[in-house]
Formats: sequence, structure tokens, C-alpha cells
Amino acid sequence: MDTSRRKGVLTPHTQWLAERIRRHRGNADVVRQDLVRELGIEVSLRTVERAVRPLRQQIHAEAVATVRYEPAPGQQLQIDFGSTSVVVAGQPQRIHLFVATLAYSRRCFVTVFLHERQSAWLHGLEEAFAHFGGLPHEILLDNAKALVVQHDARTREVKFNERFHAFCVCVR
Repeated sequence: MDTSRRKGVLTPHTQWLAERIRRHRGNADVVRQDLVRELGIEVSLRTVERAVRPLRQQIHAEAVATVRYEPAPGQQLQIDFGSTSVVVAGQPQRIHLFVATLAYSRRCFVTVFLHERQSAWLHGLEEAFAHFGGLPHEILLDNAKALVVQHDARTREVKFNERFHAFCVCVR
């Protein structure tokens, strides 16, 4: 007998199971107890787990899914550095790429430096502003040592380097 096509005792209750597994945040044992109490259906925990497996996977996927943030045009400029090695006159040379990306349009500006010191960050920003023809409302950056003095991950409080802070105040 082919049991893969056999209709299970929980099959008619798919909608009820979906509602209950969400209500109980994926807890199959609590759903099993509800089955007995409300519908008079006694099955093993394993049977309930098999019946709600796809629903639990969906709940998990929803919990870990990220929502893409869609900023307005001109709202946000994202900046960072990357690095790579190139060969110049037969010698390997490490170069650092300053990358500025407009969040809305995904337009990029890239310029090359031989280091990632604060002067490169500030020069890269000035060039990006000129390239894009203006200033964004906000700049998104990671915890670059050249710009950030302190970052408290718990409170999300950030203290910027004095020179970088002064630069940001001046370009407003």
C-alpha cells in the first residue's frame, strides 16, 4: 500500500493547524494539546510535527527575512572602502577603493587611494558630492576607525572623530 498518498487524520484541519501553529509561535506540542482539548483528536507529537513542518519552516523564513529599506531620492549615500592588489611596473601594489553609492538609484562613484586614512574618506566624500551634484540628507557608513571613535552596540550610540564631525557640520 502506498502510504505517501494516504490522507492523514490531520489533513482536513490544515487551516486550523496553520492558525494554531502561528498563534503558538511554532510550538507543535501546544498545538497537539489544543487538538485533544478542542477537536478531540489524539495523535502523537511526531504526527503534529510532520503535519506542521512546512508551516514552521515558513514561520522561520518570515522571522529571518529582511525587509529592504527603500529610501527616497537624495535621502541616503552609502560609503565604504574595499581593497585589492594590482601590478604597477611589475610590482604588486595594494590599492584602496572608496565607493559611494546612492541608495535610491544605486548609482556608484569610485575613486582610488593608496590608504584608508581619514583624509582619503573626506576627499572621497568631497569627490562623490561633486560627482553626484549635491549632498544627500544622510550618509550611511560602518565603524571605520578613521571616522568613528566609539560605538556602543547595545545603545547604538556612536561618537564620531572630531575632524569628521566638523567636516559633516561644515558641508551642511
